[in-house]
Amino acid sequence: MRPNFVLLLALIFGAALPGSIGAADTQAFVRDFYSAYKAKDAARIAQFYALDATFVDPSFELDLKGTDQIRALFTMVFPKYESLDWEISHTTTASDDLIVEGTMIGRIGRKTVRVPFVSVFHFRADKIATQRDLFDVLHFFVQLGAIPSPFGPKPVGASSPAPNAP
Repeated sequence: MRPNFVLLLALIFGAALPGSIGAADTQAFVRDFYSAYKAKDAARIAQFYALDATFVDPSFELDLKGTDQIRALFTMVFPKYESLDWEISHTTTASDDLIVEGTMIGRIGRKTVRVPFVSVFHFRADKIATQRDLFDVLHFFVQLGAIPSPFGPKPVGASSPAPNAP
């Protein structure tokens, strides 16, 4: 089989490839990584990254290089939250890549926000070499009250549109 075809099959069926991160490793990483987030422990988070790691999040215009910049970001961000938690809804692995989908639940400024996200990790020697995050910042800012909902408030007693409605 050609390598690209094997990768495609792994992505479709969620299978691990030889030499890739396995299910147990994935579960342990997700548990430990998001536990460090919940604990708001910037030093512990930084230990998950390779020294030359990159962290990109276009939602927040982040393009960080190296563990010092990554640790500095978390050191600055964590105190803004009264609490942080994560609901992981789905993970997919292929070779040295891991995709995590879920919802960040944070308490900030006496408001609780639920923000859907996707994180794409690439590992090298059991460390994060690259991380790309995408957060639903529109609804993050709506929940904080920083901007109005682009769709307006839902009318009281309104039902969901019919399945084929535009």
